[in-house]
This record gives sequence, structure tokens and C-alpha cells, in this order.
Amino acid sequence: MNICMLTDTFFPNVGGAEMVLDHLSRELVNLGDKVVVMAPRAKAAYKDNAPYEVVRYRKPFSKHLGLRLLLPRLMKLHRRCRFDVIHCHAAYPPAYVALAFSKLTGIPVVVRPHGSDILPGERMRKHPRIEERIRGTLRQVDAIIAQGDYLREEIGKLDVPYEKIHVIHNGVSLEEFAAGEPYPHSVPYCLTLGNLSHRKGFDLLVRAYAELSEPAFDLIIAGTGPEEDVLRSLINELGLSKRIHLVGHVSGQEKVSLYRSAQFFVCPSRREPFANVILEALASGLPVVATAVGGNRQLVIQDQHGLLSPADDISGLAANLDRCMGEPALLDRYRIAVREFIAEFDWPIVAKRYRALYEQVIAARGGAC
Repeated sequence: MNICMLTDTFFPNVGGAEMVLDHLSRELVNLGDKVVVMAPRAKAAYKDNAPYEVVRYRKPFSKHLGLRLLLPRLMKLHRRCRFDVIHCHAAYPPAYVALAFSKLTGIPVVVRPHGSDILPGERMRKHPRIEERIRGTLRQVDAIIAQGDYLREEIGKLDVPYEKIHVIHNGVSLEEFAAGEPYPHSVPYCLTLGNLSHRKGFDLLVRAYAELSEPAFDLIIAGTGPEEDVLRSLINELGLSKRIHLVGHVSGQEKVSLYRSAQFFVCPSRREPFANVILEALASGLPVVATAVGGNRQLVIQDQHGLLSPADDISGLAANLDRCMGEPALLDRYRIAVREFIAEFDWPIVAKRYRALYEQVIAARGGAC
């Protein structure tokens, strides 16, 4: 099968969307498919090094204007590669362009929204013209992939027929997170990781930690972002600089070690379509304390392998932290349950679900691969 992955974000940017695209493409190559990733040019010099081809395009100067300039590039690439299916990573603008391509070629289009491109209140949805393009595009493409039930419902609210929406969860490499060297921290700690932005709720976590009278574990916060200085000031203001540690960006084996050495993971987000960091934590064998928002409610089963509290509920979050820190037997029970739960999210399994959907839409168009 010849597959085009059309995206509006890719390496060297590193986030959940980029990692999902890379892992999926690698697994499809392992299954014998030819994958071409069509992605924006990097702002600085960057060398692509992957088992699939990466074709770079100049990013349109505007999400309102200039998008059609991508269409000739996509057509040219198709003449060389003869794609069987286009998989768009984002509802807009990639799927909007791919739909025009599909009308010219008959090639089916599958769309996987990031979440931020379709959720109410997000930047895309604040522009009436773009919102209407998103709605129209999603109604016309061959299939839409939702990362979980929460996003399926949100996509359905855009007047998209539910029979077009297929739930395929993000994957995680169980092999990658199976083992790691001990992380160099002298006392036990709980971990949180992500972009240090308001919607990720790290300020709520710091305040919740401050409510604990005698916390048994330190708290390590990994990541960078616009609220890093605000968080550091808050930590100092609360007198917690010796217990809460900002360690900056982590990747590779350092990240694996950080996960593997933690006692449990915390996801305090105010909003979270589907948290890849929770998948990574579970793959590392960690119980999870999280807020009951978005996709978190599918990834954390209450009192099975973690604990949930309402969004913005600092006291509720503090109570769950205290419980995990104070009940070693509870954490042991959660760790056993984690192993069974996370098995179905392994990337080789998830990639086959994507591939089955590609085959389905190709067959519906009367094609073969």
C-alpha cells in the first residue's frame, strides 16, 4: 500500500502529534507499506532520518489564503508515488487541501484531528470561515479517526455522521519504555511531564502538592513552555523549591529513566483530548493520578490503575496525591493492573487498526491495494 501522510507539523518540533505520526509511519513500513510524509519545511537546518520518505513544503503564509498552493505539490507527488490513500494529520488545513486532491483523483482521505484543531474555544474554531471549512471537510472525507470517545463526541457535534468516525487510540512503544537506568534523584518522587502551559494545569498540581502536610515523595516537573517562569515563582513563593524540581526538557533514554524511576505519574490538565504522556507513564508501569477531563477518563480507570479528580479541584487532586503517597499496597495493586490495561496500546497492534481502516476506505472506493 502507498500511503501519503499529510501534516501541518513535524520534526524537529517534538510533541504528541509528531511522535504519533513518526511511530505510525515506522510501523506501517514494518508491515511492508510505502509511506511518504509531506510536512512543512523546518525553520532551521534539519536532516530527516527515517525509514520512510519525507517531502517538505513551504508552509502557507496564511490559514485563510494560499492553501491551494499545496495542491500542485501534492498532485506532483502523487504522480511519482501513486498513492492509495491520503492520511491527514489535522482537520485543517491538511484535510481541506486533501479533499480538493481527492475530488480530482478519487483517492480516499482519512483524517485524524489533533484535538486542538476541532475543539470548541480553540483558535481554529474562533474563525467562522475556518470553522465552516472544517465542518464541510469532515462531512465529505472518507473516514475520520478519533483518538478516543471524548473526541468522537466532539467531532460528532460538528454535524459529522457518526458512522464516519472511527475510534483508534494513540499507541505507545512498550519496548521503548520497558527498561531504563535509575534516574539520579536521591529520594522517591512522583512525576509530571509536558508543555508548561496554562491548560496543562501544572500550577494546580503545585498548589495541590502544597496542601500536603508531609509529602512522602518529591515532585519532578519535566518540560518547557510559556509558564515555566510563573511556575518557578509559584514554587519559590510556596517555599517548595527543595521538594518540587523543574528539570526542563527530557527525551530519549533520560525520559525513559525518569518514568521508570518514578513512584507514580500525575496529569493535572484542565483540558486534554488524549494524553500521550499518560500512555508513556502506563507503558513504564506507573499508576496515574489525573483530572477527569477529555481522554483521561478512558486512560485512567478509577481505582483500577489510578485515581481521578475533577478539573481545577486542587483539594481533590491533593487528596489523591496523599492517598498514593501514603498507601504502598495501593500503588502495588495499581501497578499490576497497569500491565494488562496498556497491552492493547502497543504500536504494532495500533498500526494494524489504522491499516485495516485504510483498506476499508480503499475498498469502498472500488480500489485495491
